[in-house]
Amino acid sequence: MFNIEFENLLSLFHYWYAKMAALKKELKEIAKHGSSVYPLAGYICRGKKFNINIGMHWHPEVEINRFESGKFVYNYAMQDYELEGPCIAITPGNVLHNVMIKRGSDHSSVLFNPSMIEFSYFDEVQNRLIKFLTQGGKKMPPIITADMECFAKADKILSYIINNSTKTDGPTRLRIKAHLIDLLAIMYENGIFLAESLSRNDDFEHKQQKIKDLLTFINEHYAEKITMNDAANYLNVSRQYFCRYFKKSTGMSFVDFINDLRLRRASQEIALTSKSITDIALDHGFDNIGYFFKLYKQKFGQTPLCYRKTKAAEENDYGDSLAT
Repeated sequence: MFNIEFENLLSLFHYWYAKMAALKKELKEIAKHGSSVYPLAGYICRGKKFNINIGMHWHPEVEINRFESGKFVYNYAMQDYELEGPCIAITPGNVLHNVMIKRGSDHSSVLFNPSMIEFSYFDEVQNRLIKFLTQGGKKMPPIITADMECFAKADKILSYIINNSTKTDGPTRLRIKAHLIDLLAIMYENGIFLAESLSRNDDFEHKQQKIKDLLTFINEHYAEKITMNDAANYLNVSRQYFCRYFKKSTGMSFVDFINDLRLRRASQEIALTSKSITDIALDHGFDNIGYFFKLYKQKFGQTPLCYRKTKAAEENDYGDSLAT
């Protein structure tokens, strides 16, 4: 009995630690997926009553998205793809990407460091695959759609990986690694990792690095009175060129992007702290509180206070489920 209660408390601790780590990530853009000995983590987002914009970002881990049902906008390397579930998309490490999960849609994903599936002995196929997984390619994204013969098997494998990603026992970890390799093999044999897809060029690198530098600049100054002219000057381009370039790269206007970023960061602090909502709005770049409330309700379908109460109720429900 004591062991069961202890495990429940430990699970609750890990849950809250993850939530606070998520807040830290949102405020400081520091992400850690899994642990140093097992660099893999699964994420699930289902049935939300508002659109969820993950935000343009990149990371060294490979990300495999399982678009279960509903509609999505998947931005890969500055190109928008409108998707409808079910389908699967893989994002290699260090490639710019973003996922917009439309209201009511179901989505899950797994992120992992590709080093966890490397073997000690050199293998030419593995070498090409690992290179792609850590760097990406210009003719992607690789997507498995429901009409492909391999979809059912790939989806079953990915579902197992995501649903068991929090388990720490040795046998499950080994099975997850085996499933990852099997999933990549399915993609490989179905032409998803074609030679031309693995190639890269300097133009691809230059464009990616340019927008990465800009997003880093915005991330560091989003709470300040940053203007379109500031961003255009940072890239040393004209305002007119910047407007076209930014919209094409991110799928959003500069103003919409900044507001969305501020709202996402503010919502994390609203959900995880008891700080005054007015102070949170001011801290995240909104000097007009009425405007903040208007945009917040448009994005999340409810007021900041209702959002805080909803998230608190969800945490209580989670805690109750662990205690039973």
